[in-house]
Amino acid sequence: MTTIQETASQILDVGQRRFWADDYEKRMDTFADVVEGLDPAARAQLFDEILEQDSGATMSWLTVDRLDSLAREGRITANERSAVLEGFGDAYVAGEIGFQDAMAFTNIFGSGAVGGIGLNPDPAQLEALLGTLSAANGGDPGFIEKFATAMLQQRLYSEPMAVLPHERDALAGVLLNALDEAGGSSSVHNALSSLSGGQKAALLESLASSGLAFRNPSLDGTAVRDPMAIVIEATSRHGGSQDALEMVRFVSASSTGNVLENHFHDMDNKPYEERADALGELFLTHGDVILTDLTVADPGQTVGSSNDRSTVTGENLLALSNLVRITGLNPDNPRADAVMDMVGDFAAANIRAGNLTDQDDVNGDGEVNALDIEARDAGNGRAAMIGAIMQDAVSSGYVDLRADIAARDAFVGFVLDVAISAIPVGGDFAAKAITDQVSGALGGLSEAVRDRIAESLAAIPKDLLTDAQGQLTAAAKDAIIEALPEDYQYLEGIKGESNTLIADVILSASLRDYQLTESMGEYRSYIDQARGD
Repeated sequence: MTTIQETASQILDVGQRRFWADDYEKRMDTFADVVEGLDPAARAQLFDEILEQDSGATMSWLTVDRLDSLAREGRITANERSAVLEGFGDAYVAGEIGFQDAMAFTNIFGSGAVGGIGLNPDPAQLEALLGTLSAANGGDPGFIEKFATAMLQQRLYSEPMAVLPHERDALAGVLLNALDEAGGSSSVHNALSSLSGGQKAALLESLASSGLAFRNPSLDGTAVRDPMAIVIEATSRHGGSQDALEMVRFVSASSTGNVLENHFHDMDNKPYEERADALGELFLTHGDVILTDLTVADPGQTVGSSNDRSTVTGENLLALSNLVRITGLNPDNPRADAVMDMVGDFAAANIRAGNLTDQDDVNGDGEVNALDIEARDAGNGRAAMIGAIMQDAVSSGYVDLRADIAARDAFVGFVLDVAISAIPVGGDFAAKAITDQVSGALGGLSEAVRDRIAESLAAIPKDLLTDAQGQLTAAAKDAIIEALPEDYQYLEGIKGESNTLIADVILSASLRDYQLTESMGEYRSYIDQARGD
């Protein structure tokens, strides 16, 4: 029985020519034929033995370029090609092939997909490289997870820098796409988790600034995605609370300046679609933590900031405002309605907490003490903060809400949630009571419109008007919005009047409007100072 050592030796003898260059094509052809007939374990062992006997194989005859060339000529079958690539992937995962040989075999730096100026807009080389990385996985993402991790750690984000910045950024985007294709967001998360804090921060900077190259129209029809959106998606699905908060803060810091500096809005001040969609998922997945942690009063100066007027509270509220602007006040975002509902629910819950008395168990611990006063004050503070960030988001947002029905409806939904919060849980949630609150929130409605709203709500069973927390159900909210006339001044002038409207709605729902009035203005100042205004 022929041993692996003997098989490797026989393959290396193929194509040898004494007086001129060896016939590498013939050797690769023979190698592919042999590999196809072996089981996965034997394939990995053969790769190892070949490299033991010929350490320069991946720099001469054992290359993807030669494999693909022979496949195009018909000398190597599709099955043989797949067997070689899968065998290579298995050997690398098993440790039979080292990182240097893996880079050489895949031709990661010489594929033509990327260069010193970044991503090649010609899709052919990019698709070929991604095809190689995909085929090496077989049915398991183990290869690309190990290879991408080594590339990111040891080549792209190592010290000193081993490649040019634009080439590094483009290769990082290619690897993120390969990870996403092979194992989805789980594989992306596994690779990200292996990086140091500094490496991950540098990677995010790369993807935010250069990842937009993957949106080049020349790549339409390919399977590539914006790698920044891929990372946000992985953070949403597999990251912890701290990861989500760090991402929100990073996005805020990367959403300022001119078109070259702002990596989340285009030259028309519109959010980039795929990034906004991924951020919408992040917000909805980690909304409780994001809303709660970013609405804690901390007037201390931001550590390390060159802006001596910036505070922790200001930075947090600015980050939250930017997130709402990109996701909730974005009519192109399919998650906009859900985001605005969540923000409205949060505001309403805190208004209700702030409306409770000294005799109420505000924090629900079964006792009435000083902690309940703190919880009530925190509710008032958070209600004021939400008012401030909503005002800022609308003021700085790109959307002309007067011209976009979807954006108007999402915003009206938020207003309705806050307005209904003025009715205590356990209070009268009948159609008339809700109609009265809606009319007050929107500045007064005609009798005919009030009747239409009341009739629409009356058609819905009372127990289906609100949920257990006293929030309007989607059916009730839709009924109210449907009853509002399109030419109603609020719907026509929402952007210009939104700051006053937001303040009025929140203040009218609060029993401590005098506190909120001052606080809301103060928090707007914090946001402006954090922005450097």
